[in-house]
This record gives sequence, C-alpha cells and structure tokens, in this order.
Amino acid sequence: MRILLVTCMLFVISCFGVQDGEDIYKKCRGCHGIDGKHLPFERANGFLIGRDKTELLHIIKDIHYGSYKKAKINKIMQKVISKLSIKEIESVAEYISKFKK
Repeated sequence: MRILLVTCMLFVISCFGVQDGEDIYKKCRGCHGIDGKHLPFERANGFLIGRDKTELLHIIKDIHYGSYKKAKINKIMQKVISKLSIKEIESVAEYISKFKK
C-alpha cells in the first residue's frame, strides 16, 4: 500500500508545473516558424525540421547549460531555454522531432 501511495504522489508531482512540448514551442514559433522550417536570423543551424529527438536533446541541453559552441545563440532563445526543466526539454524535443519535411 505504501509503495502505491508513493508512486501516485510522484506521478502527481511530475505532472504539475511541467508544460507540454507544444505549449513550450509556442515561444519558439516567432523565429523558427510553426513547422520549424524558418531560418532564424538567416542562420542555417536554426532549421529544426528533420532533426531527431536525440540531436534536439543534445542541442537544447547544451544551450540550457551554456555549453553550446557551434554557433552564436540568440539571447531570447537562451533565456527561454535556461528556464526549462529537463522534463520540459525532453517534451519540446519530442514535439519538434515530429515535424515533417
């Protein structure tokens, strides 16, 4: 009984305060486009469409931790990503990885 209670509590805690990927991506659409096809600031590395979840996770986590070195990062994007939890990063990466070319 105790295990069931703890499991339920952890599930409830994990559900609250975590936005889903689609909601998080709404903050990204202005530069990357609704479908991830836009080139923000004419930088080719800004294409999101066609990237798999693993690649997106690495990129977003590197930006989150301030260790992304492949290109200059927009300060707005850096600010938004730095406020995301790891669960939210996973959620938005999953959402973006489903964009079709």
